[in-house]
Amino acid sequence: MKRTFSLAICLLLLLTACGNADVSETDHTEVNAGVQETAATETEEVPDLPADLAFGGSVFTFGVLDNPNARNPIVMEELTGEALNDAQYNTIATTSETLDVVIEEYLIEEGYPATNTIRSIVAAGDDVIQVANLYCAAAPVMLVDGYALDYNLVPNIDLSKSYWDQSVNQSLLLGDMRYAAIGDLSITTHDLTFILLFSKEHITQNGLESPYDLVNEGKWTMDKMQEMMEAVTVDTNGDGSFTAEDNYGYLGTLKNVLPSFWIGAGEITIGLNDDGIPEMSMKDERFVTVIDRIFTMTYDNNARFLSKMGQDVNEENINMFQENKGLFMDCSMFWVGALRDMETDFGIIPYPMFDEAQGEYYARVSYFMPPIIPITNQNLEMTGAVLEMANYLAKQSITPAYYDISLKGKYSRDEESVAMLDLIFDHRVIDLGDTIFCPDVRDGFFNQMYSNNKRDLVSQIEMNESKIQATIDKMVAANQ
Repeated sequence: MKRTFSLAICLLLLLTACGNADVSETDHTEVNAGVQETAATETEEVPDLPADLAFGGSVFTFGVLDNPNARNPIVMEELTGEALNDAQYNTIATTSETLDVVIEEYLIEEGYPATNTIRSIVAAGDDVIQVANLYCAAAPVMLVDGYALDYNLVPNIDLSKSYWDQSVNQSLLLGDMRYAAIGDLSITTHDLTFILLFSKEHITQNGLESPYDLVNEGKWTMDKMQEMMEAVTVDTNGDGSFTAEDNYGYLGTLKNVLPSFWIGAGEITIGLNDDGIPEMSMKDERFVTVIDRIFTMTYDNNARFLSKMGQDVNEENINMFQENKGLFMDCSMFWVGALRDMETDFGIIPYPMFDEAQGEYYARVSYFMPPIIPITNQNLEMTGAVLEMANYLAKQSITPAYYDISLKGKYSRDEESVAMLDLIFDHRVIDLGDTIFCPDVRDGFFNQMYSNNKRDLVSQIEMNESKIQATIDKMVAANQ
């Protein structure tokens, strides 16, 4: 390992420690100590890059998607004293210095699905973006349409290292080809992890069991959640109807209710078989039972607020939760930050298991932004080295800043929530029907089913499976 690399790591650790200065020493001394200890002790697994690797000031550009529901920027403009910003800045600065590259960023602003920019670049034969973060549904399409490269062709990357996300990356395959790889540099899979928030005031006022204890004891199930939801649901103004003026057990955005619960129950709609080929699993008897259970607990008891707002983040639900009109609320990690000024204390827990026999909690990762490599990339050696180094450094600085400070130190209100975050991030799941094939599956028919309270899942699958399978077959055939 060349000497500039070792010096750069020391510099990064020093800067990261300084970047935590915005956190109160009085309230978060232990958190800061944990961040520094993590940075100091997790450097053993380092990139296996050639000692003399350098690229003579070559320009490396990340293309990042402009999206309001996740933090996509990678290259920060300056140090601001804010922990996450400064960790990102230092990661890129140290990667640039270590490999002698100039790292820049290109903001893709055209909107969904953000592929036209890459297609135009490839058509023109321009090597102006080396790595592009796109919507997950677009990533494999770019590979099979000939606009993106197989990561297996890229040298200097070792996806077995801990700074690459093992649980997420096992889903980013098509046959034996890899269209994307995610590591600690990308935080969209963190931002788009879905959780449940709960009102501590409602728990106390209604004499309910501690959700933390239920989770820790393996008793946090759909039955238990329904029981608690119904206990707090009340027609507050006594007008005989349930409106936004009343109290509810659950506040959930329409398109997120079903997938958040079914993944929490250990089910997925589409996964990869042993050959890396997408395969439907929606007809499984347990899956059908889980879907029926979700409808029952969220439709048959007035316990869920029937908001018709359909966007990814329901502002009506957020406002009601802030006004303490809901016991539980569905939320992405990114939008937890919107509740920082909420006066009533809240806690963070995973979605419930189907039953106690399940034995494991799972957390849903929704519509994330994986990085693809355009085929116009003319320097794969540099690309691999930059990604390997940046993700390694990100594990030392960005992940602790995001996780230990930006979330644990600022948003969560107690030590129990901190432990819940550990559990949630260790058990994240990507369902291809909720992400890659979302247009045909989640948004294709599940969203309509749930919005209209139509529970005939088997017939809905029969009506849609040929279309879904055709999409899968076309993708697989184009890849052969």
